[in-house]
Amino acid sequence: MVSMLLLTFTLVAADVTSGPQVGDKIGDFKALGFSGPEAGKEFQFLTQTKGQATLVIFVHKITRPALQFLRPVDEFAAQQEKLSAHVVWLTGDKGDKDETKAFLERAKNSLNLQTPMSICLEGNSGPAAYGLNDMTTITVLVVKEGKVVANFAYADPNATVAREVIRAVAKALGKEAPKKGDQR
Repeated sequence: MVSMLLLTFTLVAADVTSGPQVGDKIGDFKALGFSGPEAGKEFQFLTQTKGQATLVIFVHKITRPALQFLRPVDEFAAQQEKLSAHVVWLTGDKGDKDETKAFLERAKNSLNLQTPMSICLEGNSGPAAYGLNDMTTITVLVVKEGKVVANFAYADPNATVAREVIRAVAKALGKEAPKKGDQR
């Protein structure tokens, strides 16, 4: 009985929908750059992608397992010349960008991410047109030519599922996915 309940919980936790789905065009949204070339500036997100294959990771909340997920994806993304990658933090319940910015200042050394980070300026739920699910910890979109080619929504992400995202990004770039242990 207990194993049946655990199996049911696992299936429900893995079956989360968030964000534009495969085939959907993505819309623009405003963000405040925290790190990278746009640090300290407000910008339109799509302007930064320059039509390249794009990896956008929406962080609803950060946990240790979520950080274990982010690190290998970040490492892979940082090595790709023709990829526009962004980690977009959604503001807390109050939608306070200053609170999120203060958190990122305190956490930047612990996070130690190479991918440019920004704060979504369109509220705590992200861009309204994106339909992000606040029950997820992280929503990942892989975009090519303005359309979503892969969508991953994780209620409980970890390093194991990072491989799925890396494979999808490699495919969008027209590359073979790296072998386990090799992120290039």
